[in-house]
Amino acid sequence: MTLNKSTLSEQIYQILRSDILNQRIPLGTRLTLKNLKEQFGVSSTPIREALTRLTEEGLVNHYSNIGVNVISLTEKDLTELYQFMGDLDRLAILYSAEHPAQEQICRELEGVLSVTNAIESKGALLPEDIPEWIEHSDRFHLIFYDYCRNQRLALAAEKLRSQLTIFSNIYETEPQPQRQINQMHSRIWDAYRRKAYAQAGDLMKQHLEDSLLYAKQCIVN
Repeated sequence: MTLNKSTLSEQIYQILRSDILNQRIPLGTRLTLKNLKEQFGVSSTPIREALTRLTEEGLVNHYSNIGVNVISLTEKDLTELYQFMGDLDRLAILYSAEHPAQEQICRELEGVLSVTNAIESKGALLPEDIPEWIEHSDRFHLIFYDYCRNQRLALAAEKLRSQLTIFSNIYETEPQPQRQINQMHSRIWDAYRRKAYAQAGDLMKQHLEDSLLYAKQCIVN
């Protein structure tokens, strides 16, 4: 594999991150320097730098004298993850409600929904439609963090969202979850635009609890 030497660690990080999030590298897989050096044809330094970033992001675990493994989440881990993510997303909505640019927030939310509604209206999504649908589905949540004006909240959510994305990338390819997600996003947006912010937050938390049920089905026993 040929890499641009000026950004080796960045490129390796992005490749490994994408492979983990899309489960081309399965949960629990051990990553060794030897194999990664052979795969990328580079020294250990940029690989270590990339693995450090993945560890900080919560996508891999580093064990002294053992090595690096892609995270492996139990059903209990998933429950805690989705429950806490629901709490954070709810807070992001409530904090965003204090931002002066409410019309802009509503326009951005509506713009995201117009894309996912248009894609979903086709019926069963074609393979080429799925990445765009997932991108806009994720964007619906991220808009609230853009306007929450709380860096600590945004940083906490960013790390957890990477772990959640591993599972949403699986179940969001299926028609039933797509329909339910789109319906909940529409209900959240409707409540938010009516300034029923507490209701919007409660709906968001319920949305994450509903998504947890799909995520649990992705765990291989």
